[in-house]
Amino acid sequence: MAIKFSAANLGKIITAGMIALFVLNLLCFVYYNIPGHFSSVSGATDYVYPKYAHYIHMTEGFGYGRLNNEGLNNLNDFNSQKIDVVIMGSSQMEGLNVAQTKTTAAILNKLFYESKYVYNIGFSTHDFCRNINNLANAVQYYKPTEYVVFEIQDVKIGIQELEDVVNSKMKRLPAFNNGILSYLQRMPYLRLGYRQVKLFTGIHVVDTLKIIEHKNTSLENVPVIDEKEQYSILLDAVMHRINQISINNNIKPIIFYHPHLTLNKDGSASANTNDEYLDAFKAACINNGIYFLDMTAVFMEEYQTNHILPYGFANTAVGAGHLNKNGHRIIANELFRRINEIEKGGSL
Repeated sequence: MAIKFSAANLGKIITAGMIALFVLNLLCFVYYNIPGHFSSVSGATDYVYPKYAHYIHMTEGFGYGRLNNEGLNNLNDFNSQKIDVVIMGSSQMEGLNVAQTKTTAAILNKLFYESKYVYNIGFSTHDFCRNINNLANAVQYYKPTEYVVFEIQDVKIGIQELEDVVNSKMKRLPAFNNGILSYLQRMPYLRLGYRQVKLFTGIHVVDTLKIIEHKNTSLENVPVIDEKEQYSILLDAVMHRINQISINNNIKPIIFYHPHLTLNKDGSASANTNDEYLDAFKAACINNGIYFLDMTAVFMEEYQTNHILPYGFANTAVGAGHLNKNGHRIIANELFRRINEIEKGGSL
């Protein structure tokens, strides 16, 4: 039997669709409600969330809270107050997967008490190269007095990414302040759907999928042994930029590396690290006066002693995905120890 698409029937279909979308968004408000992206005033990140926006993240971990007046995940607003340490990183440092009091920056502020103030500008999809691209803007805007800290979860960086940073050709990620996309990104169900598309098709591999799979899926951007010399030269040029910006602003740069651990059949754990690239990364840091901190040993010690992994949640998989509260705690404690060591005259 053929269905006649009269104006009345079309109106019913549209109404039913709108009601369904409303119900689905309502359900997501208590399950997954991450705000949309809007332009960053400071340029320290490519974009930010709306100021004072609330978020709920229950698809991986159990995170909820309210962002500050800049749309960043900090317990305090930014009102041009003195900042001693700025943390730049990806969604790992953004920390929407854990309680706001359990992020690396929040724990560091407790550890330092009133001796130093740490401000977190970590943001989803902002990998190491993107953060270096934004470094000059970040230090000019926030004016950290002592340290800038970078988070990196893979020392095997794509040649093209490095070239884009060195040649100042990296394009900023788009924000949707106006138009239909501005409204669509505010619907949590649509954002959740987009997230699923990213996971299953490989869109935006630089962040979410790279974290979960622990590998680069775009082989054309992954350096191979034959390109090792080119990789080292480009990496050294990127580190030189960090060094020069740090010197010009009288601050010390710290880069910390946090690898995923693989659980073996015998119950032991091993780090997902290419030692050759790790050595090249360390050498580039040392050659350019950058403090490098490898979290592998403390991650392994925590697992061997307490059987605790820094990644994974009860609603996902053991050891996979984003940092859990234990991972943030371990990293914060190690950064606190290293900064105190530096101030006592510790070497690179």
